[in-house]
Amino acid sequence: MIDFHSHILPELDDGANNVQTSLEMLRISKASGVNTVIATSHCYPTDQAAVLKFIEDRRYAYNLLQAEGCSQQDSLPHIIKASEVHLCHGVSKLKNLDELCIEDTEYILIEMPYDKWQDENFEEIYQLTRLGLKPILAHLDRYMSQEKLFSELLSLNVLCQINASAFLDHSMRKKLLRLFMKDAVHVIGSDMHNLTFRPPNLAPAYEIIDRKFGWEYVDFLQHNSERILKNKDVLPTRLPKLGFVKKIML
Repeated sequence: MIDFHSHILPELDDGANNVQTSLEMLRISKASGVNTVIATSHCYPTDQAAVLKFIEDRRYAYNLLQAEGCSQQDSLPHIIKASEVHLCHGVSKLKNLDELCIEDTEYILIEMPYDKWQDENFEEIYQLTRLGLKPILAHLDRYMSQEKLFSELLSLNVLCQINASAFLDHSMRKKLLRLFMKDAVHVIGSDMHNLTFRPPNLAPAYEIIDRKFGWEYVDFLQHNSERILKNKDVLPTRLPKLGFVKKIML
């Protein structure tokens, strides 16, 4: 399994507050079957200096985690550097955006604003695509109050990431099915921050997807994850519609 959203780099954002917490989250992930974790620490690119500082701080945190993992001879998932880029005004005009992408790809994880989306937000996304970048929208499940704007957003040829916790929430599953049918679900991630209220939870989410939605949905998500890490396009797929009984049992 590939975990597409995590905050496991130590002392970098509101995620792991020390390297031991980072290692324990990674150990739990590995034991549950996760073989690759994408480290998507928060990046707030308000200006060029903020981007460069983030890249340097991330390098330090990543090297610290790798060194400590090696010293303890841990068997950990493969860690891929990336970022969760907050969609600030003018972000598309900044340099070094390629270093904020998922390592060795053109895919970039974007966190949309939590207030109502405006035309300038869509313009920034569009300009990122004109630069050759491929935006993936982080935790789209958190923006269901703006679902009426999803079609406008998806017309920009973006991909969407859903948090594992949404699949574990019974009240969310019918909404997620609706997103699947709109081609608004492409990859999932734990968005793990710590060992308590935001822990590693990708494996139980995949179990729910398999049991409630079907193996085709699992295969779709895992295949997309693999293609993205190879910097390949995600191919359109028609997922099977769920029957009446399955829908009511979600």
